[in-house]
Amino acid sequence: MVELPHFEKPEYPKGPKRSSLAEAYDLVSRVLTCVMVMILPGIGGGYLDSHYDTSYMMVTGWIIGPPFGLWQLIKLANSVVQENSDDVGN
Repeated sequence: MVELPHFEKPEYPKGPKRSSLAEAYDLVSRVLTCVMVMILPGIGGGYLDSHYDTSYMMVTGWIIGPPFGLWQLIKLANSVVQENSDDVGN
């Protein structure tokens, strides 16, 4: 009986390799989203204050927005660091 050769299955990367420019655009869009999360609650609160003749919504927006945006930015940085450590193999 003739034995057939044994072929090993090649290892493929987890995902398709993206260009460095695509990675940069992805990161910039995620950071700008964090910035918008920091700024928009204060701006929206200012609009609501002028619309409803109140004086606390803008202050509340500026108190809530930046910490939430900073938390989101920290999560983003941790995910990028974890992605890079997975690529290196640590």
